[in-house]
Amino acid sequence: MDYPRNLCKAIEPKLQLPEALFILGPRQSGKTTLLKQLMHKVGEDRSIYIDLEFPELLRIFSTGITEILKYLNYHRPKQNDRIYVFIDEVQYLSDFSHIVKLMVDHYSGQCQLVMSGSSSALIKYQFKESLVGRKLVYELFPLSFDEYLRFREEDKLSDMLVHEPDSIPMEKLSALEDYLQDYIIYGGYPKVVKQQTREDKRQVLTDIVNSYILKDIKDLFKIEKSQQLNHLVRYLAANIGKCINQQSLATETRLHRETIQAYLNILEECYIIRRLQPFYQNLSTELKKMNKLYFVDTGVRNLLIDNLNELELRSDKGELVENYMHSHLFHNVKPDQKIRYWQTRSHQEIDFIVTGSAKLLALETKYSGDKSVSFAAFKRAYPDAVCKVVCMRNPNPARQEIFSWQAGG
Repeated sequence: MDYPRNLCKAIEPKLQLPEALFILGPRQSGKTTLLKQLMHKVGEDRSIYIDLEFPELLRIFSTGITEILKYLNYHRPKQNDRIYVFIDEVQYLSDFSHIVKLMVDHYSGQCQLVMSGSSSALIKYQFKESLVGRKLVYELFPLSFDEYLRFREEDKLSDMLVHEPDSIPMEKLSALEDYLQDYIIYGGYPKVVKQQTREDKRQVLTDIVNSYILKDIKDLFKIEKSQQLNHLVRYLAANIGKCINQQSLATETRLHRETIQAYLNILEECYIIRRLQPFYQNLSTELKKMNKLYFVDTGVRNLLIDNLNELELRSDKGELVENYMHSHLFHNVKPDQKIRYWQTRSHQEIDFIVTGSAKLLALETKYSGDKSVSFAAFKRAYPDAVCKVVCMRNPNPARQEIFSWQAGG
């Protein structure tokens, strides 16, 4: 069964526009399934699906617009209707920008292009011509927690989590906590979530990391120092939620600082990590340079450090809950809001600062406990700020804030 993704609802109304649509995201995040769900929406009798992993199709689409048009005209299901051309793994084309430009400018009445790619870097590196005004870009990540619940056939819980989290019955909170723990340990890659046993989940995660994530990075960017890259990725995995010191990374991996910076950019563009910038207004007391680091998928992170134990048995459970909350905020803040972290030179720190609202929101995340030692310092600096602690294990089961925050706080 193919479960609907949240992104499908956002893209569906755009299918009538002339612009080409790009769906970017990591391999195995469900882009092919999403393309086929969109094909079902518009009708398979009006769609052509093309997988550029097949060498013959890649050859045809690399020869130029004339051969592409011949292929589409021959295979189009209906001669008089506008057709939808769904192209999977477009990153295999060395330069598709010229084709997209011609198709949008001259043939958008006949064809709508919907393409998937495994890296946001393809927009930057492989499209040599500007496509401003000719493309709409969407990103598909591993499952959010509400999507995870739907994949576990908990549709009602998923809907309540999004629309009315405070109405979830108390007797369901324990089950919801168990689901969240599984989600934090094994992550949200659809194929992982569908597995029934821990060993099967581990095996699929191993395949994703070795066969897709690290391999794609090396192949796409032609990285020569693959051992140092592997070392860097695993070192980052062991230090989620911490500030990134590039000099320390250079010493640890024996890579030049310029190479470190390039690799960090690649890892972010390939949806492995996310970097979080500091919040500062007082330049004399607040840090303003170093970023903090989180992983896009905690299952990938846990596999990289070879630790898939339950949260209660882990020394890094607080960091994992923090990583989860960062992902949640990333996907749920409004367009005019920004996520930052706060740290002073005297090492007082708050996990997340959300800007863009009438008042600053300072947010601390914890596995258990409901106090923050840094709120007093932050309130002295920003007296109008709203400060909140969100914890996974609250002694009062009626106050499971981590689930209320699923609705965006």
